[in-house]
Amino acid sequence: MDILGSQLHRMVQVLFPNNDAVFQDDDLPIHPARSVQSWFEENEDAHQHLLWLAQSPTLNIIEPLWSVLESRLRSRFPPLSLRQLEEAWYSIPLESIQNLHEFIPRRIQAVLQANGGPTPY
Repeated sequence: MDILGSQLHRMVQVLFPNNDAVFQDDDLPIHPARSVQSWFEENEDAHQHLLWLAQSPTLNIIEPLWSVLESRLRSRFPPLSLRQLEEAWYSIPLESIQNLHEFIPRRIQAVLQANGGPTPY
């Protein structure tokens, strides 16, 4: 297991000690690093891994999290080190993630009402 795979493994153990993690992946070939793909293959029985429609921000809570991360980083200059970026990511309150998760039923309803078309979310 490489460094990225090891970090992912540690993060999952800390955040999901009961092995109840569910991963959402939009399956775009440019997104997942080879090491992350390998980690998912090695741990496929341990965690649920949902494939998601590519480019579906209405149903994907990671898209709004990028905005949260961007707002935390925008004030920093010069550009951040990888360590600072990681610290900013981990400093996003769990409550923010939970709030985005709670909106998923509304987002699903909006997609259904729009027959799969664009939604206001």
